[in-house]
Amino acid sequence: MFALGLAACQDAAVSRQLGARCGTPDECDDRCLPASVDYPAGFCTVECDSSSECPGDAACVADEGGSCLFTCSDDDDCGFLGETWACQDRASRGQLTKVSVCRGR
Repeated sequence: MFALGLAACQDAAVSRQLGARCGTPDECDDRCLPASVDYPAGFCTVECDSSSECPGDAACVADEGGSCLFTCSDDDDCGFLGETWACQDRASRGQLTKVSVCRGR
């Protein structure tokens, strides 16, 4: 019963592959972006060269040499990550376009 309650408190989009908080790489499936203003409490992500390599509702941005981040339309779309996250335009990896993704404020 406890596990069911715990699962209900977490957003289904957040996983060790993308979005989970982390302090070290072994806490993620691929890589951990360490805690900073850009990634409050750390952020599990996937290294990428294009958005087709990103899971679910994520896009590949040029940040950190190519990282998948959740896409968004406005700050409310990033609320599931916490109060310190906002929707920001970032350069797409490998393209001359920008994409709106969740990053720290």
